[in-house]
Amino acid sequence: MSTAGKGKDAPKMRVNRQLERLSSYAGVAMIIMLIFILGGGVYDIINKPGSTVVTSSGTLSSISPYSGEQTINESIVSMFLYASGFAGLYLVYGATQVMYDKSKANLHLMVGVSLALIGFVGAYVLLALKNA
Repeated sequence: MSTAGKGKDAPKMRVNRQLERLSSYAGVAMIIMLIFILGGGVYDIINKPGSTVVTSSGTLSSISPYSGEQTINESIVSMFLYASGFAGLYLVYGATQVMYDKSKANLHLMVGVSLALIGFVGAYVLLALKNA
């Protein structure tokens, strides 16, 4: 058995590993950009809103009562809620990948479902507060 063919495959395997790592980084970067856009980051860059607004009753609020406006604090909270929702969905997906260890899979599933519920219910509550 000759070892001549083994040396040719080594650069291919190294390139494949690098491509896999790069594609995982690209996926994470896309999710971060999606959270940034959904949370209102582009609006914050363009309009430079304040962190609080004065409501019609004269009190300060971190949530703008008007549907066409958003505060920085509101953006940060919504980005956090969307990020926790995505993290929860990723943990639920990860629970299916560790089926050999049932306790770890159950932990991933419970934490993932909890994070996803916190994220998506929190985003709904934030939207309901805005429209109230």
